[in-house]
Amino acid sequence: MSAAMNFKKCGSVLITGASRGLGLQLVDSLASGQFSPGKIIATCRNPGNAQKLQELAEKHPNIHIITLDVVNQESIEKSVEEVSKLVQEEGLNCLINNAGIKVVADFHSVTAEMMIENFHTNTVAPLMITKAYLPLLKKAASRGGAGGSATMGIQRAAVINVTSLLGSVELAWGERANNFKWYPYRTSKSALNMVSRCMAVDLEPDGILCMAIHPGWVRTDMGGSERYVQGTWRQKAMVTLIDYPAPMELFSKAGELRMPFSDVVKYGILGISITLLLLALGILAWQIYRFCTEKYTHTYTQQDAGHNDLLYSDEGPTTTGNYSGAPSTKLEDVSTEAHRLSRCLSQPSFPSLASTEEAGDKEEQATIQKVEGSIRFSVYYDQMQSRLVVTVLQVEGLLEHSESRTLQPFVKILLMWAGSEAVEVEGFKDEEGEGLSPVLRTVLQEWRTRIVKGSCNPLFGDQFSCVLQEDKLHHINLRMEVRDFDKFSRNTVLGDVRVPLGQLNISYPLELQEDLKIPQKDLVGEVLLSLKFLPTSQRLEVGLLKVKTVLSEISPNAALYARISVQCNQCKLKYQKSSTVARCLVTVFNEVLLFSLPEVHLERCKILVSIYETRPTSKSAKQLIGQLSVGKEKSSEDEHWTLMMRSVRQPVAKWHGLLI
Repeated sequence: MSAAMNFKKCGSVLITGASRGLGLQLVDSLASGQFSPGKIIATCRNPGNAQKLQELAEKHPNIHIITLDVVNQESIEKSVEEVSKLVQEEGLNCLINNAGIKVVADFHSVTAEMMIENFHTNTVAPLMITKAYLPLLKKAASRGGAGGSATMGIQRAAVINVTSLLGSVELAWGERANNFKWYPYRTSKSALNMVSRCMAVDLEPDGILCMAIHPGWVRTDMGGSERYVQGTWRQKAMVTLIDYPAPMELFSKAGELRMPFSDVVKYGILGISITLLLLALGILAWQIYRFCTEKYTHTYTQQDAGHNDLLYSDEGPTTTGNYSGAPSTKLEDVSTEAHRLSRCLSQPSFPSLASTEEAGDKEEQATIQKVEGSIRFSVYYDQMQSRLVVTVLQVEGLLEHSESRTLQPFVKILLMWAGSEAVEVEGFKDEEGEGLSPVLRTVLQEWRTRIVKGSCNPLFGDQFSCVLQEDKLHHINLRMEVRDFDKFSRNTVLGDVRVPLGQLNISYPLELQEDLKIPQKDLVGEVLLSLKFLPTSQRLEVGLLKVKTVLSEISPNAALYARISVQCNQCKLKYQKSSTVARCLVTVFNEVLLFSLPEVHLERCKILVSIYETRPTSKSAKQLIGQLSVGKEKSSEDEHWTLMMRSVRQPVAKWHGLLI
């Protein structure tokens, strides 16, 4: 049974604070809905000034406007007399205590008068109003619901107190306590929650349901008027007021529930449980013994993924339990000298791409046929504390990409800061073939949510915050990637969302819902790379010359190093690391790393360069700055690879974009 149908069976509803905001919208929704209550009693302090409410009353004859000042006891008692004449012997079925005020004051500015004012309206008034209307509520409860049912709900008698999530004591802890330091408002709503709980216990014997409801952030005078905040009270708040059937017998007998078994059966169940536990521990011990004594023929290295999509492989200590490994293989000489030299003679033509990195992007995105789903999140900037707060709420509508395993989604959040000037990068062109000047970006912060297993619509509620100067907001893009966790290979990117914070008004908490798009990469720097091939000794020399990045802040302890790996015919060679050099705008390495290639015809060869930053004072030992790849495929070659094959034994240098 829907909530609207229950309101049809509700004879009368009284709403306080109905002249504007949630109260006015609730009156409009009840009156214009298909299942409207018999009487809608809308109360406010000054009915003469409530123009919109008067217009609704003219359209709908079942709306009755009554004067009520919730902080005036005489006004409360007078309103009870007027309502009694309206409902007569049927009584009042539903009382919605919606009227409230918001007094904002932090620890230093709060006063006793502010606290008393907010408590009187938000906490004391709902209690006094409920006491005054209790005879009418009891009269409706004694008549029962539809068909004389003893089910508690709005079709019989109910008191609904409109509260706020800001009154939660549990959420006002840790980082979340820094969002809204509103002492009067938050404590009054917390007290209202306790008042609601106490009334629920005291009114239950009379068959009166009492509950507190948090409507969420909506566009009102109290909540804010940002154009991005959707006023969802009309569509969603009515669903929140669904009357769940709850027979009174269940409440009265809940404490008397016992297991209907004798002591012999209970001890028998306990013995079987202990036996199964010991059996499980024995199996676990046996598996651990086999694992420790088994001899492996291959060595597995952590953070080396054996997939073609190398740029999306995660390397870093930020994700617990993320093991992306591939077996390292010892290559043997299995071909002749002719086969070894045939690779040097083959020079297939390569397609004209916008950049060498685009070939890698197309290969990575080839596996993403369709992106489905959306992400719901909120952003808020606390100007008093210069703190940015990002809350990941929910991801909806994901698709299962594999029948053999279920989704294990999580969200990776990146704050991408851009420099004020564009930088010319060699090889980057637009669709008309004209050169572009992309803006270099850098990662200011990186966070990850928890992993939700086996859900295509995971709920998160994870909140992250960092100190950030307000002038930087105009240069920051919020990048959120939805990923599927896979501990055996790599995390698959299901889609991403990019939000420019400079275009949003986030002085109040702003809730957004964006559709996932095909994941793209950001340019975070340039790398001057030299390649040289020695056919006689079958060796490849990779020279790391310079790395150009953008710095959001100068850190004297920051340093860079590179990790270079080579993959030949899908067999990965042992990676090598460069020396660590102090980071600056242009970090000079001038270092050459040597790789011995297998003496076989190379159908595929890829060089992956990963740049990391290390800071001794940071919590994590290293942080990935960006990656690039250069190589040869079956049907095409990168431009740099082709130039190297045309100039054998000669180093060829070329700038490459560093992506993340």
